[in-house]
Amino acid sequence: MGFKASNLNFSYPESARAQLSGINFEVESGIVGIAGRTGSGKTTLCKLLVRLYPLDRQVLFYGGRDVNEIPYELLRTRIAYVGQEPILFSDTIRANIGFGIAEASMEKIEKAARDAGIHHEIVNFSNGYETIIGERGITLSGGQRQRIALARALMYDRPVLVIDDGLSAVDTATEDAIVTALRRRFAGKTVFIVSNRLKLLSMTDRILILEEGK
Repeated sequence: MGFKASNLNFSYPESARAQLSGINFEVESGIVGIAGRTGSGKTTLCKLLVRLYPLDRQVLFYGGRDVNEIPYELLRTRIAYVGQEPILFSDTIRANIGFGIAEASMEKIEKAARDAGIHHEIVNFSNGYETIIGERGITLSGGQRQRIALARALMYDRPVLVIDDGLSAVDTATEDAIVTALRRRFAGKTVFIVSNRLKLLSMTDRILILEEGK
């Protein structure tokens, strides 16, 4: 089940300026790149896909249904979201990756970490997956924080994954391996990735380019 935007317009409540204007696209499955200059509306579009803000009716559809007709709790169980600033807790790496997962077996955690390109770095930490990280992952590099957050999102195993510039601090070789793993893991599903890196965009199935909210 994919997404469809039909003349989607959006302004933040405190702003008179339209962040998005006349957005139209239809995505059934595959990896979709979202590109554009700073302020073009990429993050806003991601937030609307996961319904962090209210929308007019009949402008955004998921699985053929107006997102306003889908219970918020149900929609969020269909979508995993990795934001620009990963939220990590002062706990073990294992607990951070398995957070909120009822059956977070070590096997599944390691598989998610491998697909997120972080497993080999974790096992080289002093206590491996039992290493305690500081609040918000202060003891980790930016790329490590992003990949641990991605591993957690992969644990949810949802039909849609939205990555809002969540690979910006990852080197190109690791990025290449991650996209390859995502293509395998999300076969028949949908992944949105915000990025302006040409190498990453070249690996996607489609690219949505935003310019001044259009």
